[in-house]
Amino acid sequence: MAFEGGQLALDLEGAGASAAPRSARAETREQLVRLVEYAPFPRSSAEQRTRIAFTRDVSPSGLCLGATSAEPVGSLLHVTMRCVDGRPTLETLARVSWCDCDAEGRFLVGLQLVGERRPGMRLVRRTATMRVATGA
Repeated sequence: MAFEGGQLALDLEGAGASAAPRSARAETREQLVRLVEYAPFPRSSAEQRTRIAFTRDVSPSGLCLGATSAEPVGSLLHVTMRCVDGRPTLETLARVSWCDCDAEGRFLVGLQLVGERRPGMRLVRRTATMRVATGA
């Protein structure tokens, strides 16, 4: 028995059994609890406020969130994940891959990361017509 990369690996070959079957997932998921703020993207009304959820696990291509409301499969969300001290560690767009309700009535939401926002990037590109309209 060995602990490798956040997962427990059992050596059953010495006991006369075949190797344990591997997961069908190509990526490893890290069980990590972090605060996440998310909102529909793009926002089309004032009712589409930022909501709060917590991660259940994180992989290089996605997240699983524990949330209080369901999200439509296929919709885009603007997601900001924060580290323990509150600083944002990830700001990205994500597509809802799946949504399910657990036994306690909480929602589990699977997100696929679509694009990452880097520091210094603007969410909206200013155009010449915007500069004239706003006086900027």
